[in-house]
Order: sequence, then C-alpha cells, then structure tokens
Amino acid sequence: MAETFYFKTFYFKIFYFKTFYFKTFLFIFSLLSVSASGELNIYCSLLVCCDFLLIQPGSDPLIHWYQVSAGDLLVHSYYHSKDQLGQQNQNFKNRTSLILDQISRGNASLLLKQVKIQDEGRYKCYTSTSTGYKESFINLKTEAPVSDIRIHQDGNRITCSSEGIYPQPELTWSTEPPSNTTLNETTRIQKTEDQLYDISSSLTGPDGPDLTYSCSIRTRSNKKTKTLIKPSERTVENNY
Repeated sequence: MAETFYFKTFYFKIFYFKTFYFKTFLFIFSLLSVSASGELNIYCSLLVCCDFLLIQPGSDPLIHWYQVSAGDLLVHSYYHSKDQLGQQNQNFKNRTSLILDQISRGNASLLLKQVKIQDEGRYKCYTSTSTGYKESFINLKTEAPVSDIRIHQDGNRITCSSEGIYPQPELTWSTEPPSNTTLNETTRIQKTEDQLYDISSSLTGPDGPDLTYSCSIRTRSNKKTKTLIKPSERTVENNY
C-alpha cells in the first residue's frame, strides 16, 4: 500500500512563514532569502524515506526512484557505488540526492530540492541487492495555501484578490447584515506558468450604513476571510 504525504510548498512570492505539517518519515528543510523588492522567498527541500534489505559485505546495491504518475520518469539512480544521472529526467536535474553515508545501512531515502507543484504524484522506490529486491510507493501531494487576501473599495466597486494558490481556490462573498439584493460579482481565475492560481473578484452591491462585506477564499484544507466595513472602510482579517 502506498503512503500519502501532504507537502505545503511556499517556494514563490509569499509574505510570511507558515508551519509545515507532515506524516511520519517526511522531513522538510527550508532556505530563506529576501529579494531586491523585499519579498520573502522560501526554497523547500523534501526528504522522502525509503529503506531496503541490509547490504551484505561486498554487495553492490542498486537504487532507482521513479515518478510513476508522470509516466515512470527517472528521478534518480544509484549503482556501482555512485550516483548515475545520465538518464535522469530533466525535470529533476540538480534537485535530487541520496544520503550516501546511509546507503550501507539500508537507507535509500531521496532528498528532493526546490519542490514544485509539478512534483505532485506517485513515486516508486526500487532497490536491489544480492539478497533480493524491494519496491515501495509514495503519494506526494503539494499545496500552496491562501497566504494573503487583499480587499479594497473603488467607488461603489469592491475588489478581493489573492495570488500563488494551489489547488484551484474558490471565492465567496457575503454581507452583514445579510442583504436581500443580489450581489453583482465577477470572478476571474488565472493559472500561472508555475501551475499556481491567482484569483480576483469584484462586485457592486447594496449600500448602507455599517454594511460589512466579507470575502472568503478556500482550498481543500485552507480558508481565509477578510472583511471591509463601510463607510469607514476599516478592514478586519480572520483566519480559519
């Protein structure tokens, strides 16, 4: 049976650091840097664990990692006591490594650097020694949660937006107190070259004293809400 790992990845433009949650045998390393514009970038590395039969003296272990869901792409190979990357798929070039001093102890774990949305999928770890072979399967899921919502008013139009989200988010509007008038909203979702989603929605609706507009954006495991209170235009942010 394959294990499923959920990896929250923040390797693009974000503005704060969020706690990562993982299942057993999944480890995360982060390298933080600040761009010239002052935006925070976090480059994440993922360690997916795999073990195999203990090596007998003089044995030459063979290790292959494949991304099965993408058509058995070769992620990393090791044999003849060294990495063999001549047939490695270009998607993983300069992003993979094994823990070389642990191989003799039966550890074939893969370190995947700069994790991308495209890395999501099913992986196979194939190991072979003089005592036999073993196959292990791992399901890797990635997520870029809603990190920041911007909401502002321009005349009688209110706009709510967020960027760099995965998987595709949903956006909903509400008012407090509830209005009997239909909110005329227009929502646009764009998919970036990095397979992330940008979402923006604008509406014109009923006006009234102390009317509060709430914009909620959610993914499968994350939701964030921001409100705009008229006429003072004070904003309050709520996280769920």
